[in-house]
Amino acid sequence: MKAAIYIRVSTDEQAAEGFSIDAQKRRLLAYADSQDWEVSEVYIDDGWSAKDLKRPEMQRMLGDLENQLFDVVLVYKLDRMTRSASDCDNLIKMFEAHNVKFQSCTESFETRTATGRLFIRLVADIAQWERENTAERVRMGMEQMVHEGRRPGGPINFGYDKNEKIVQEEYTQIKLLRNFYMQGLGLKGVATKLNDMGLLRRGYRWTSFSVWYILDNPYYAGKLRYGTKKSNGKYASRKKEGVVDLTFADGSQELTFSWDEYQEHKEEMARRSFTGYSKVREYWFSGVLKCSKCGGKMTGRYHQNKRQDGSYNKIISYICSSRQTGKGCTMPMFRQELVESLLLEWIGERLSTDYSAIRELAATTEEDPMIDLRKDLKREIDKVRERRKKWQRMYADDLISQEELREHNADEKQNEEMLMAELEKMPTFNVEDLSEQNEMLFGLPEVWDQMDDVDKHEMILDIFKEITLYTPLDKAHGRKGQFIPASIESVVFN
Repeated sequence: MKAAIYIRVSTDEQAAEGFSIDAQKRRLLAYADSQDWEVSEVYIDDGWSAKDLKRPEMQRMLGDLENQLFDVVLVYKLDRMTRSASDCDNLIKMFEAHNVKFQSCTESFETRTATGRLFIRLVADIAQWERENTAERVRMGMEQMVHEGRRPGGPINFGYDKNEKIVQEEYTQIKLLRNFYMQGLGLKGVATKLNDMGLLRRGYRWTSFSVWYILDNPYYAGKLRYGTKKSNGKYASRKKEGVVDLTFADGSQELTFSWDEYQEHKEEMARRSFTGYSKVREYWFSGVLKCSKCGGKMTGRYHQNKRQDGSYNKIISYICSSRQTGKGCTMPMFRQELVESLLLEWIGERLSTDYSAIRELAATTEEDPMIDLRKDLKREIDKVRERRKKWQRMYADDLISQEELREHNADEKQNEEMLMAELEKMPTFNVEDLSEQNEMLFGLPEVWDQMDDVDKHEMILDIFKEITLYTPLDKAHGRKGQFIPASIESVVFN
């Protein structure tokens, strides 16, 4: 029987705690050998979440599945394959359709029997229910804190100390920030001005998002706000769907802005919002787009179509340089609005994954709420390893027999594996780990409509080195007035 080995590691923490690629591969190869299976291919997704099936090696494996290159898929644990009940069900159906079996080498279920298939579906459903139930409880708790006038955790806002008192040096920067904005500078311009003056935000340079966050946040005007911008599980931009499920209450913090000042600059922000192109016809994504078909760069192209009323519709698109120079690439052109939509959707999907849930969990305390629990689990693992050494010493001193040593070691090994499994489930996110790059990335949908074309292009270049576009079409366009089917295949950050 030919086996396909699938390996996934999403974080450095997993690698550090024994779930590294090498550790999984070693165990899986040994298991395949014990079953007398021939390993036809090893698929490794390094640094990918299991929130969906959009992983390079997962997609390659599914392609090989259709070509019947193996008879069984072997994984270390089910959650290496997927953490979604619907994806689990789809995978099982695909495996069944191609007469391919599924096997976990550390869990007692597989798809070779009807009972095994049922059990896998139940486990996946329970895991998904636990994640959603936890996130729901956290959201309810945070909303209740806001109703009571208490700040719902998270990092201390710039300008304040932990007792919600104003920090004078930071207060001065915030007042300058507002003055610069009200004098006519854009978000990017305000950030550049502050950075040029040598004014840092707790050691970090100011960005368009951090300027926007100060101006948009009612906390500085004495209010507490908690809510979500998700609708039907999708990220909802302010421009398209508005902010939903927001909770406001009076807070106990000292005021940086009066409510009238806050309303004044919020009205100015709304007035400056860009719902289309500014006078400068800037290519927002030039220098970062890459063709998935040939690997070539995609360059900006400007053209216009004549409307029935005689006016012209001005269009910016991106074309693969290999196609433009006649080198045979079949990649269609991508309109700028399509790339914009794909990027904001891609960021929204990242925000709606486990990472977003972890951020919500982390925001319930001044520090990562999981730190203490992780430390407890690590301490218990250390105790188990120390006991194993003790049993070895007792055997060496003839205090226990070899059979007793084997029994104790088997028990301790089982305890260690259970603790390691629990540790691997723990989120590894720490509130203080949000880098400036992450801040810009996850804040981009918020500030996007507040920036002109030049600022948008500069922000894209600040965050991304490459954005690879994918479409199944070849030199073809979708229906008139519709975008072609497309997605972002991969991203490389600066």
